[in-house]
Amino acid sequence: MRLRVVPFAPFGKDPNSIRRLKGRQLAFSLFLVGLAAVFLPVIGCGTQQTSSPHAHFVKQVPWMGKGSWLKADTHVHTKFSDGSHTIEEVVDRALQFGCNVLAITDHADRNLKAATKEYHEAIHVERRRHPDLILLAGLEWNLPPWGGDEHATILTHPDLDEWSVLARFKDQFDDLDRKPHRAELTDEALRWLEQHAVHGEGRPVVIYEHPSRRRDRSLDIVPILTHWRQVNDVVIGFSGAPGHQRYKTIGAFRKKEKAIDRWDPAAARVGDAWDTLLDQGADLWAADAPSDFHNENPNDLHDYWPGEFAETWLYVPEKTAAGVLQSFHAGTFFAAHGHIVREVELTVEASGLPRRAGVGEVIELPRGSSFSIQLRCTVPAMDWEAKPNHLDEIEVIGIQRGSTRIVATLKPTKGGGIPPTTLEVPAGGIVIRARGRRNATSGGNLMFYTNSIRISDGI
Repeated sequence: MRLRVVPFAPFGKDPNSIRRLKGRQLAFSLFLVGLAAVFLPVIGCGTQQTSSPHAHFVKQVPWMGKGSWLKADTHVHTKFSDGSHTIEEVVDRALQFGCNVLAITDHADRNLKAATKEYHEAIHVERRRHPDLILLAGLEWNLPPWGGDEHATILTHPDLDEWSVLARFKDQFDDLDRKPHRAELTDEALRWLEQHAVHGEGRPVVIYEHPSRRRDRSLDIVPILTHWRQVNDVVIGFSGAPGHQRYKTIGAFRKKEKAIDRWDPAAARVGDAWDTLLDQGADLWAADAPSDFHNENPNDLHDYWPGEFAETWLYVPEKTAAGVLQSFHAGTFFAAHGHIVREVELTVEASGLPRRAGVGEVIELPRGSSFSIQLRCTVPAMDWEAKPNHLDEIEVIGIQRGSTRIVATLKPTKGGGIPPTTLEVPAGGIVIRARGRRNATSGGNLMFYTNSIRISDGI
């Protein structure tokens, strides 16, 4: 290669070089403008910048996919309050009907014997007699400021000094025959439980019982539960299905509100209190169906035995009392009447998620993206009366920005569950829950209900 050497002339002394430089500068400037036109829309800047949100978990249940199922009844009474049977008799019948978890929740009235030393001694006898049964000691609390008209069950860990904890709670916070009635006493009680009734992973659980029994309007419980959750999250929700399922008026409802297919209208009526609370961002659970057992009189059948008709199934991280309490807090449970289903799993699947999301979990998906809802369950061959069993339909309920509707009504598959249902994430996200029914000719249909999965759009 031959190099050509060109003598250098200073710009100031060579007009032609100045013209050539200006031409090159203009060309280079135009080149930069072109580059900007190509790349700026891609990288974005200022208010024009756009991001690509991706699917991820906001709240996960650590034991999802590796837990165990336990059948529970967490609201029963014995002779220690107004029940007709001993703790031994109630335990034996609960085991006969397949319960793995049972809570003795006698009334906390200060003139009755719940939370006494004798109460706990009787419970300890049954724990020794049936070590495989998770037997919880609890109370049915007369909530302030309603005297004896509104109730909640209190569940605590067995390894606490139960007698001392429940006895002190009963003395300080039960509202029956207390004057004056102070609403703020409930707040004090919830804070006290958080301070005195925690044992490792076993945090106390409070469940608002039969909330619409004495109400003309079930929606009135919304501000009550909203306020309690502002205190702390010891209150995990309410019993979606009342006990006393054998009463002539199912659930012993006494005012305008009545049970809908055997469930409290706060849970069963689409768009009512439960959906309103979920819409407001409160992850509260109502897929709970206790027996509220008091007695079984052959001449006047009041109640079903624990586990005989109503079932609450807990998906627990471990088969311990702590695992039960964790499940209640996480929402990993469903409830049913008549033994019509087992192992109900409501899940959401979306591109980018490492696994399906289950009840109690919160995920974030891009607005407008698709997700698939699936429900799987086992339909036992026989129901609670040993008669051939089946499901007639399953409904998926969607809650979004002040609107709740049934987004899908599907015929269950032969093996139980529904075909995948695909939806798009709306503005503001959506909360999904499900229920299934077996049609009945009298007494209300037999239903099951799941808790919810929350899907956020990140806004």
